[in-house]
Parts: sequence; C-alpha cells; structure tokens
Amino acid sequence: MRVVVTGAGGAVGRHVADRLAHNDAITELVGIDLQPGHGIVPLDLRSDDLGQVLQKDDVVVHLAASPLDFAGDDDAGSNDLEILDRLLTATRLAEAGHLVLASSSMVYGAWPENPVPLAETEPVRPNPEFRFAVARAEMEARSQAWAADTGAALTILRAATTLARGRENGLANLLRHSAAIRNADGEAPAQFLHAEDFATAVELIVVGHHDGIYNVAPDGWLRPAELAALRGTPDTQVRIPGFAVSAVSAARRRFGAQTHPGLTAYLQHPWAVANDSLKALGWSPEFSNEEAYVAGHRPSRFDGVTAKRRQELALGAAGAAIAGGGLGLAALVRWLWRRP
Repeated sequence: MRVVVTGAGGAVGRHVADRLAHNDAITELVGIDLQPGHGIVPLDLRSDDLGQVLQKDDVVVHLAASPLDFAGDDDAGSNDLEILDRLLTATRLAEAGHLVLASSSMVYGAWPENPVPLAETEPVRPNPEFRFAVARAEMEARSQAWAADTGAALTILRAATTLARGRENGLANLLRHSAAIRNADGEAPAQFLHAEDFATAVELIVVGHHDGIYNVAPDGWLRPAELAALRGTPDTQVRIPGFAVSAVSAARRRFGAQTHPGLTAYLQHPWAVANDSLKALGWSPEFSNEEAYVAGHRPSRFDGVTAKRRQELALGAAGAAIAGGGLGLAALVRWLWRRP
C-alpha cells in the first residue's frame, strides 16, 4: 500500500507520518510539506504540480492546513479550500483510491440544543461567525462531491481540538485566550485530543480501508470547573454577561490579544463529540482530555496573575468594549449589582 500524507512536517503530521512509517502494511510512505525534512518531499500545495507525487490507487491523507491567522476574517480558510480543490483535481487525474480528510468537530456548530455528546448522524451546521468552522464544513462537502463523482473511498475525521506534546496550535491558543473571559450565561464542556491518538486513528482507517465519517475524540470531556483548574483560573472568577462577551473579545483582539468574537458560541454552547463509531472499529484513545491539554499547552502570562487582577482586567475590557459599542456601561454595572 502506498500512502501520501500532506502536512507531514507539522506538529500533528509528524505523529501521523511516524505511525504509518512503522506499519508493515504500508510499503511506501510519501510525506509532503513546504519545508524539506527526513522523508518529506518539499512541495507547495498552492502552486506546485501535485501529480508528480501521486499514483493510481494511492491513499492520500490530507492534513495540511494554513496557520490560523484571523487578521482577515473573510479569508479564514480560503487558502485551505483552494489547496483542497487542487488536491482533489490531482487525485482525480492520478486515480487515487482513498482520501482521508482531516476535519474538525467544530463543523457541528455550538448550539444550545446540541446533545452531549454529538454523534456523526447530527447535522453539519457550523456557527457562521467563525469562518474556520465554515471552511471545514465546505471542505467536507467538496470532498463528498469528489467521492461521488470518482467512486473513490472517502473518510472524514472530525477531530476534537488536537494537541501535540510541547507544541501549541493556533486553534487551541485561540480557544484558550478567548476563554479568559468567562461567560455568565453558560460555558461549554471542552475536549482535547492528543496528536498520538489522532495518529493511531489515521493508521486504523488507512490500514483497515475504512471509509465514512468518524469523530475522533478522547473519552468524555472536561467540565468548565475542571478546565478552569487546569488553566489555573479560579472557578469563582467573575463572569461577564453573555451580551457583552463578543464585544469584550473584539476589544481585546484590537489590542493584540489572540481572541476571536466568533468563538463566543463555541465557548458557551456544547459541541463535544462521541467516539463510539471509531471505537467500534477497534480504536481506543490512550490519553485523557487532561493529559492532552497539559501536553500541548505552555503556561500563559495570565498564570502568574492573581484572581483579583484577572477580574479587574476582564471587567475593564468589558467596560471599554461596551462603551465603545454603545451598549452602555451602566447596563453591565446594574447586572453585576443584581448578581446573587
């Protein structure tokens, strides 16, 4: 079996490539990434000829993704869509046999009526304010159209937030910094997947020739209080009313914070996923949510800030954002005064 892995030099891609390289069922492994490295073919997926590395009946594992830079929200994910289109065209011409697409559990969207956990049968309806999730849903749709047209196998892996040991990724950073502002109207349970567990899932799918859609997540999830403890944030910290959270996030972002107002729903409403379908194939996660989180996060500058100072900073940002947005600081003060 010949396998091509895009993004093989990334934090997650290295785990996947290493796992596949040591499986005897795989006779040839070709890693693709922008930067050269051991066993990696340096290719720019945006411009280079992808046909030079693809062959008939290949299994193509598509992990490559643009760095999460939300300076231009309208463009978030557009590069990934362009790359996917080029890859789908190249795989069609080469008559590749199987595409494994790395997607995100964010495609389900974070909605108050979501069941916990979400199964693969739930509809895809990402929150429109967060373009990354919207782009991932579009990538799935385009891949499904490709599979229907070519007759090739397609596997979509909807992974929870994935972390590699000692490496922080853009999405995890964005979630962590955005979550510094606690929402009084509710907080979502969180899931963190270790990159090694994602790699074993890919290996199972590739070697077992499994197609379909599978959630990839650890067992269970972290409750808000548990996540706060891991972050070193007291669960007694003052929360900000829901109507102000997006404005606060936008204000912090204007001053350079790695936050995004489009994540407000994902921090408030549930989007944790079930892993039963993948476990039914024989997969089992080795790492817990807690272990994955600790492995993939470095201490932030807020870890040394007292709880009182965190509250002062949060309330100060809320006041500035609300005043600037015309919502009125008085509304926030009255709300805080009425809190039991």
